[in-house]
Amino acid sequence: MNNKSNNNNGRAVIKFKDAPPFADVSSSSSSSGEEEEWTTSRRALLAGKAGLVLCEATIFPWLSEFYTRPKGGGILDGFDIPRANDDIRPFSRAFFESLLPAEYSEYDVLRAKECLKTGEGLMGEEKWDQAIVSLQQIEKLIPREYKMNQKAKLLIADCYKALGAPQYFNEEYLEAKGSVWWWGRGLRWPGWYIIAYLGARHVFFESKNDKVGEASITEGILISVLGISYLMLLNQFGLPDL
Repeated sequence: MNNKSNNNNGRAVIKFKDAPPFADVSSSSSSSGEEEEWTTSRRALLAGKAGLVLCEATIFPWLSEFYTRPKGGGILDGFDIPRANDDIRPFSRAFFESLLPAEYSEYDVLRAKECLKTGEGLMGEEKWDQAIVSLQQIEKLIPREYKMNQKAKLLIADCYKALGAPQYFNEEYLEAKGSVWWWGRGLRWPGWYIIAYLGARHVFFESKNDKVGEASITEGILISVLGISYLMLLNQFGLPDL
């Protein structure tokens, strides 16, 4: 270090050459704190997105299925049949069991098929009101059998349309037409799983700071296997009404 002293108007001036710079401790500490706060906020945001993705793949379709499927109930053969969901609380054991494919006695299934056949025969004879009564028995017999209820409800809507809907019986027509549409937005609706997959993919790549997120061959194979499996399940348990 070279020091140089000059007399400037009687005052001593000392100059330092090559002096080391002073570190700005307060600025560095502030920057570090902001970076840590940003990292914490980002992690919280990703955790929130991941939680939403999980709900889209599970809770949302579960609750949609539970609240939109036929409730059953009514008078059948002179007996008052209780509604299917009356004693079930969401997220109870009975709730989760009710999401599984329902098992019915062979006798009830055969009766439901006979009611469907009878209703179609009455429709062919243009006995719309009698056809409606016959078709309505299916929901009471097997309320959670989607494929047969779907067909019965659409036939009931056709009957009301033949009776003058929407000018007459409009409420009944819309109920029959809309009930299977809403029910189809439950477990079997592909939209839930597509949204959940896209959301999960976004969270995964964002956590790695990958803004592109290019698809890999492995991902393509996985999507193909899951898609084929899903279509096989829909074929067995019923395609959602569009």
